[in-house]
Amino acid sequence: MKFAKLFLFSTILFSVMNCAELFQSKKKKDNTNALLAALFVAPGCGSSAVSDASGNGTRYTFTGCSGDVTTTLRAFGFTANAVTFGGGLQGTSAGSTIVTNASSLSATGNDSKAGIEITYIMNQADSTVDAMIQTTPSFAGPGVQLSPTVAQWLDGAIAAPFLTTPSSPWSSSVGVPKTVCLEVHKENSNGHIFGWSIPCNLANRSTYEFEQEDATITGGITDGRIGLKINKAVIQSITIYTSVLGLNNSIQ
Repeated sequence: MKFAKLFLFSTILFSVMNCAELFQSKKKKDNTNALLAALFVAPGCGSSAVSDASGNGTRYTFTGCSGDVTTTLRAFGFTANAVTFGGGLQGTSAGSTIVTNASSLSATGNDSKAGIEITYIMNQADSTVDAMIQTTPSFAGPGVQLSPTVAQWLDGAIAAPFLTTPSSPWSSSVGVPKTVCLEVHKENSNGHIFGWSIPCNLANRSTYEFEQEDATITGGITDGRIGLKINKAVIQSITIYTSVLGLNNSIQ
């Protein structure tokens, strides 16, 4: 009789504990869903479709974001490291990074192409933003390094002046937002990097403002993600295009 009572008590206790655990899981899931729902309707924080003179894509706006950076950016499809929210994505060094969780490239035959638009603010005279376009998760790939005055092309982590079409100095005062338009094509085994120091929908897509042909691509392009290194700067938004930006003749 005692054994039967003990067995009954154990069964009831186990059932109550399971119910509590299920309730907590449901509550946690509901809280997560509520958080994500609030996130995507927050002014100045979220993703939106873009369709303009430069093509189609998705814009990710960070100016109104707050709270946990890792959770928020994961919901946007990015992995983040050493960044915080404050009028956008605040970075303090080359170790402050974001990278997409999957490939963002369009591909035709042996060619793959990626175009982005970035609106950023440089916090200091020595601030930089490395836009790694067609990168791997470890940031091995070609791209463009932006400073308050000029752009350089990136062969992996090494920045050098554009040679095919040199980048002219521009005025991008510290603390003032600036928007640039950038694209990288993988053409056969080489890279074609180019861009403009203005928004994509204002750019003359048949004439590149700065350009590097036959770029050696350290490590190759094996993944196709978009990544940013945010050194003493703020990223207000990034637009990733699914259509090709450049219309000028490209290398083959």
